[in-house]
Amino acid sequence: MHIRRSNLLVDVSDAAAVESAWRHDADAITLDLGALPEAGRVLAYPSVKDAITRAARGGAEVFVRVGDSTLTADLEAAVCPGLTGIVLPRVESAADVADAAETVTALERERNIEVGSLRFIVQIESAAGVWHIRHILTASPRVSQAGLDETRLAASLGIAPDRDLDPFLYARGRLAVEATAARVGAVGMAYPLSVFPTPASEHEVHALATKARNSGMKGVLCPRPEWVTPVNAAFTPTQALVEWNRRVREAFAAGVAAGTAAVPLDGRMIDVPVDEWAIVVIEMAEACAARDAEKKAALQRT
Repeated sequence: MHIRRSNLLVDVSDAAAVESAWRHDADAITLDLGALPEAGRVLAYPSVKDAITRAARGGAEVFVRVGDSTLTADLEAAVCPGLTGIVLPRVESAADVADAAETVTALERERNIEVGSLRFIVQIESAAGVWHIRHILTASPRVSQAGLDETRLAASLGIAPDRDLDPFLYARGRLAVEATAARVGAVGMAYPLSVFPTPASEHEVHALATKARNSGMKGVLCPRPEWVTPVNAAFTPTQALVEWNRRVREAFAAGVAAGTAAVPLDGRMIDVPVDEWAIVVIEMAEACAARDAEKKAALQRT
């Protein structure tokens, strides 16, 4: 069970943001190269490798978000030892993923990186991308997560989003179902922060991240450092939930030993599906604790 609850997006050309990124306790950090204008991107290329090293100091996985029109040059600048993977924007087809994978494989071989080790997070930003989502998710074993860029998706659909009406329930739901079936992690924030990432209280971010988790998301690409702590909390099972599910497992095991597959517990009936979900919750909590321990150890070393 791979834990990547929070992925902090950082402008690679902002030296101060890069320098402080590792202090925010994000599970992953994405250095955004693709958002820069082409001239600024070329100027940023020499600093990318050092930025990857700096961002990794707190134990975060480090990704680089590339551009679609300058993909080859961006990958040339980004692929190096210490990189976890690439965020691919504007993916509309399996061919987009396959082309990037071919280039990355050549660079891995050239730079003595284990072939196939670099992971992809794909961003789906158009109606065509949603239409082809199943082919995109299964185009390469490198694809580990996928998300929607709902602002660009709105433009693709020709709509002006209204804060009171979520227009992406279908797209987000399809992403969650298709990604889970393909063993890929769906990532995304609940509406309206998914489209309007304006300043919000920690309580609001936690509430919407919890809603995203309950919609099938496995993490959030965080555009602001203040999102990281509430997002991590929302995607980590609480101690009370873990304790309840440990009781579920104990009660169910006792019932099976007594010859029954359904037992009462605190006014509820515990059967096979409830026990299976308890296993998932406990494993998730243990995996989150292990990930947090890894980051803490990295901070101590730093």
